[in-house]
Amino acid sequence: MPDLSFKQANALYIHFPFCSSKCPYCDFYSVKYSKKRVDLYWFALFMELEELSQKVDNNLLQTIYFGGGTPSLVPPFYIKEMIKLIRKRFRVTPTAEITAEVNPASINEEKIVALKRAGINRLSVGIQSFNDHHLSFLGRESSGEKNKKILNLVNNYFNNYSADLIFALPNQTLNELKKDLETLLSFKPPHISLYNLEIHENTPFYKRYNRGELKLPAEELDAEMYEFALEQLTAADYQHYEISNFAQRAYRARHNYIYWLFEPYLALGPGAAAFDGSCRSENIADLNHYLKYYNPEKLSFKEIIENNQLLDSVKKFNPNPEIKIRNLNCLSKKEQMAEYSFLALRTSAGIFYHQFYRKFDLEFKLVYKDEIKELKSSKLIKEGNERIYLTEKGKELANEVFLKFLLD
Repeated sequence: MPDLSFKQANALYIHFPFCSSKCPYCDFYSVKYSKKRVDLYWFALFMELEELSQKVDNNLLQTIYFGGGTPSLVPPFYIKEMIKLIRKRFRVTPTAEITAEVNPASINEEKIVALKRAGINRLSVGIQSFNDHHLSFLGRESSGEKNKKILNLVNNYFNNYSADLIFALPNQTLNELKKDLETLLSFKPPHISLYNLEIHENTPFYKRYNRGELKLPAEELDAEMYEFALEQLTAADYQHYEISNFAQRAYRARHNYIYWLFEPYLALGPGAAAFDGSCRSENIADLNHYLKYYNPEKLSFKEIIENNQLLDSVKKFNPNPEIKIRNLNCLSKKEQMAEYSFLALRTSAGIFYHQFYRKFDLEFKLVYKDEIKELKSSKLIKEGNERIYLTEKGKELANEVFLKFLLD
């Protein structure tokens, strides 16, 4: 990584780009699952980890996140060994949050136990719905009953986990969302992520939407669903600490919070994006290209670990300088201020003027004087105690607020 230089490493994201099937709404990079390719990939991941570790001054990690794709497809042995290697290359805080995303269709009690023994202390469970019709529409291979069974198992072994729920689906009624929320809240998950369905480019849903085959609920119903969910989650004593995220006390997602605080983070894998405080890098989203760069000899991670040959393999690693592995985008100060602002506004805390000044040596109220005035008059933000934050109306129209900073 010749153009990146990390003064610190607060978080590490590891992308697992394998799925058993592709959900039609998902725009994250993924390929068909293969045991052999996972083994080759894991060695490549370690080579990138080794490369990254040489680019960080203060290598203290607060969080580690295995995302995807479907990390729950990988045998827990690989997760365990990767966490061990991370601990050898980085200083990991004793209270570090170490999360793995899991799909109910590819997880069972044995794997849940194995993941905990491997060092995972938080799960992110892709529930999405308990309604079989909606699960089928979303391309999920699980069922409502399977989702309930998995949440019961997760509750038995993890005191820290998150559950995802998607709403505003085509033909979904408010009563169906109510049932989904009631079912989810009966398990009392420490953290809930609530998303309305978004149509992303380069997805099957995008093509169907453009052909007029997929119609989303009216904006009024979408807003009604969101407001209803807020009421129910607030009544259940969940803190609405970020636009799409709710947590019981002391269970906020620490890894995601690092993103929202505009702090540096590292990333491994094809399509994964890192940030060093001023420049963003994104690995090229192509597994074959990634393997060609980081594992050209097609070495088996499992064999190398079992034969204790990792150190020799690292010494022999010699990347081809002619192969471009990532794209780099360095932000101007103006772009940094804009990104900092809209990311901070995603959180309930909003933007504290003194923190903005400390970071950029500029007065927020002077830089964004016109934006503050317009957004306040539209009742999209509130100002008080030397900060601004979104109103309830602002949360519903958050993208409009963010555009005010990005288009300046």
